[in-house]
Amino acid sequence: MLKRKFKLVQKVPKTPKSAYNHGRFISTLIEHQVKHFNEVEKSLAKPDEPVTDISDLKKWTELKASKYLQKMTARLHPQGAEKPKKVAKPKKARPAAKRKPSAKKKQGKRKRK
Repeated sequence: MLKRKFKLVQKVPKTPKSAYNHGRFISTLIEHQVKHFNEVEKSLAKPDEPVTDISDLKKWTELKASKYLQKMTARLHPQGAEKPKKVAKPKKARPAAKRKPSAKKKQGKRKRK
């Protein structure tokens, strides 16, 4: 099998810290996500279980939406709700100890003039 070599590899910059702001009002994309999750929540809710009220959705902040989406995602995917266990980083291999050259080898070397 031949390995493909790509001529162009695009570097993706890190997301700036300003991309997330707890106090900022939610965008239309997040608003639609909340609406979709609310419909799912209604279908999963038991008759006596309260459903999250999203009537004031336009006033939601990114923090409130984030917490709601996190709660619903954990409810839909319970296996992912558990925090992943930290795995120890593999230890770096130590370089082999360098041996001192024996006296016999040193005698065999001559300096060039």
